[in-house]
Amino acid sequence: MKIISLVLLFLPVIGYGFEKGSGSEYTLKMQDSIAQLSIYITDKKKDFVNVEFHFGTSGLWISNMWQQFKLDIRQGSSIGISQGFIKTGKDKPVEKMIREQFELNTGVQVHQFLFSEKTEIQKDFIGVETVELPAGTIQAEHYRKVSDGQTVDFWISSKVKPIGLVKLVSKSKIKSTNNYSIELSSLLKNIKPAIDPLKAVEMSQKSKEMFKKVKSKK
Repeated sequence: MKIISLVLLFLPVIGYGFEKGSGSEYTLKMQDSIAQLSIYITDKKKDFVNVEFHFGTSGLWISNMWQQFKLDIRQGSSIGISQGFIKTGKDKPVEKMIREQFELNTGVQVHQFLFSEKTEIQKDFIGVETVELPAGTIQAEHYRKVSDGQTVDFWISSKVKPIGLVKLVSKSKIKSTNNYSIELSSLLKNIKPAIDPLKAVEMSQKSKEMFKKVKSKK
């Protein structure tokens, strides 16, 4: 499965009411494929939250990839990513990501989606809109971020805790892999993590090359 710009761009507004094992499942539509994306909380302490992502495809080409990130949360300071891990298959080892892989090389960046307070994104507010989902409709707040040729529209609602993200649409005229959409399909509870950070090994050269190839694709 292509990692493309999925590294961490989906993080919505971070809150403080997270429950371990809770999260959301989304339908992820890319240029040439459809996948399921799950985002859930694997651990939470006073000063950090661990978030895990699962990308899965079905059909003739079945693939699974997990990524987990440790987000440092300190009162009065911005949220930062201190650790990242990746697992590219059920039988693959957990590998430590290097810091350069936390960020994208073009377009809207990861740090632009890390907020300790909702007031930090008010400048990006478009309005309250009705969003149509397969399960029905929901009122959500619409926000927009634009950077380096990429436009990301995303809709957030407090009714779909803990993640809050209802829908996200990314468009780019510069980098084709930045064209995708995410739509909420269900809420998750009691999810167990696939990644154990204590079992992580150093990233292989093969995985490092895979990241380089993905980041260079147009």
